[in-house]
Amino acid sequence: MIKNNIINTARSISYNTKRNKALKKYHKANLPNLWLFTDSQKTLKPVELSKKLPVQSGVIIRHYNNSKNKKTIIKDILNVKKRRMLTVLISGENKRGLNIDGNHFPQWASPINNGNKITSMSFHHAKDLRKSINLKADLIFISPVFPTTSHKNKKCLGVIKLGLMARLFKKHVIALGGINNKNIGRLRSLPISGCAGIDLFTKDL
Repeated sequence: MIKNNIINTARSISYNTKRNKALKKYHKANLPNLWLFTDSQKTLKPVELSKKLPVQSGVIIRHYNNSKNKKTIIKDILNVKKRRMLTVLISGENKRGLNIDGNHFPQWASPINNGNKITSMSFHHAKDLRKSINLKADLIFISPVFPTTSHKNKKCLGVIKLGLMARLFKKHVIALGGINNKNIGRLRSLPISGCAGIDLFTKDL
């Protein structure tokens, strides 16, 4: 199971009531504060991981380029969604006819209009603010906060810069990248709505 410190810290981050009250009049409320990003290389058992997430967590399915068993993974995670009351987004594409809650767009993707469903985006620089405004995204993932195993040579933002960027994005901001049981406590005082990761779950479940 996920360590209690991770669950409790994610909850305490989302209980930044002053910020969340301000967000409710502009964007969808009650979004998850803990998100799993699947990865075809690092998340070998995404369905099993989704079963162990706390109730009402979020999952972003990121198995790109027609990965093996992609359709099966999507179907199985959607079955878990019903039991665990998960919020499920699919990255980079619009899957019609599926019971998904919305779409996630990486920084390199061309966003699409998905109607009333949830729209999330990933950003790494403050200059991307305008793009998120034009799209009217509900949720912004900012990364990498800390050094990551997937981008070893990429400079991380750090806690201070994350906090400054979060104040620019008048959206639900989720911290992503290099978060673990030891450093997650450093996010408590920031104006963000939760945290996300890959290793955050694969190492602690």
